[in-house]
Amino acid sequence: MNDFRVREAVPGDAPGYIRLMKAILRENPPVGTPYAADEFDPAPGAMAERIEDYPLTGNSLFLVALAGERGEQVIGSLTCRGGSLRSDRHVAELGVYVAREWRNQGVGAALIQRALAWGTEQPIITRIELEVLAGNDRALRLYERCGFVREGVRRRACQRGGIAEDMILMGWLKEES
Repeated sequence: MNDFRVREAVPGDAPGYIRLMKAILRENPPVGTPYAADEFDPAPGAMAERIEDYPLTGNSLFLVALAGERGEQVIGSLTCRGGSLRSDRHVAELGVYVAREWRNQGVGAALIQRALAWGTEQPIITRIELEVLAGNDRALRLYERCGFVREGVRRRACQRGGIAEDMILMGWLKEES
């Protein structure tokens, strides 16, 4: 089942990306994300425009992992959204999602490694950061293996099912890679 590829997203990936995200957000038990299932419902056209806008900023990246008979099924995604101010343009915030049946197959690691290579090549990017639910041990281990360092805790930063959960702040610095 390891036959997948990673590439930059194109507007035509919008419907597959939306399907991926909706499936992940409906999982039970819930995947380690602060989003609720009903909080993600973009129109495909709007999502296509968002995908198209990512590379225009010069400090943002949108990747998809693809599989299937024709290699068109979106099985994973990663976004690195760069800051919009002069003071934070060098920072990109990372988010990564992988379809349940493709977890533990190297998809998340491949997406992250591609993003870190991009970050290394981009002159403006010096830091990539993320937040992860404190109880998401599998994601924490993956991020640490990829070179992210725990930097802090946002205590009770997320409410899921009426329960407050901590978020772990992690960062990757270009000069430390």
